[in-house]
Amino acid sequence: MSAPFYTVKDVPAQDFIRGYAEYLKKNNKIKIPEWASIVKTGLGQEISPIDQDWMYVRAAALARKIYVRGHWGVGNLTHMFGSVNDNGKHESGSGKVIRYLLQQLEAIKVLKKDNKSLLKKGSRIVTKEGQQDLNRIATQVALAARK
Repeated sequence: MSAPFYTVKDVPAQDFIRGYAEYLKKNNKIKIPEWASIVKTGLGQEISPIDQDWMYVRAAALARKIYVRGHWGVGNLTHMFGSVNDNGKHESGSGKVIRYLLQQLEAIKVLKKDNKSLLKKGSRIVTKEGQQDLNRIATQVALAARK
């Protein structure tokens, strides 16, 4: 009997994002810039995040979002990671943070720009190596949750 295999879609989002963020941090996959401690995550926020590892968590959430439904651009992702104001007005997320993390994920070959798509040129998709890495992390997370 072969070992069980899980994909990112088989694992709860919160568990996968936490596991992949720990993997990124432990293996120094993403370089955290100096401005990360003072930048806000969106227009609707007043201060920077309290959690020191928030960029790893955001990168893991971006990777999962693009894995589940590919062809996301920076504009769509800023809308998805935005917030709602008190008066119901939608505020966009930080484009700089999202663009930087997408570039970091491209540098470690998890994502790539799709130039073949006619409608969404330049949107991000998951590479074959990235899919293997994400599924491997998902399998580890699922097996740890079963124990």
